[in-house]
Order: sequence, then structure tokens, then C-alpha cells
Amino acid sequence: MVNRYTIAPHVAGASFGQIIVDTFADFKARRAQRAAYRQVFDELSAMSDRDLSDIGLGRSMIRDVARRAADAA
Repeated sequence: MVNRYTIAPHVAGASFGQIIVDTFADFKARRAQRAAYRQVFDELSAMSDRDLSDIGLGRSMIRDVARRAADAA
């Protein structure tokens, strides 16, 4: 069941202003993660199979590498 506590656990007991601040911070963090994912994904996708092989990657690994880079951002 989805309720306000499963959607945004930081909402419980917080003031309206704090909810807005937290929501904006969450939005900025997700936006930064998406940007990091997209940058790594695009750069690796543009490489040739030989270049990817030189750095120890296969084309099928690009999404996973980009996801890990986004999680680290």
C-alpha cells in the first residue's frame, strides 16, 4: 500500500517549509544522478568496440557502468 510515509518518509513530523526544502534537495540529487548517468552512458556509447575492449568493457556493460557512476555522484 502506498501512503505518504512510503513515498516520502522524511515528511512525517516535518514542517511544510522543511518538506519543500527536502523535496527540492531530493529533486536536485536525482537530477545530478541522471546527468551523471547520461554523461557516462553517452561517452561510452560513442566509443568503438575496440576502445571499449581496451578499457575492459563490453558494449553490454555500458548501462551498468553508467548506473554505478550515477550512484556514486
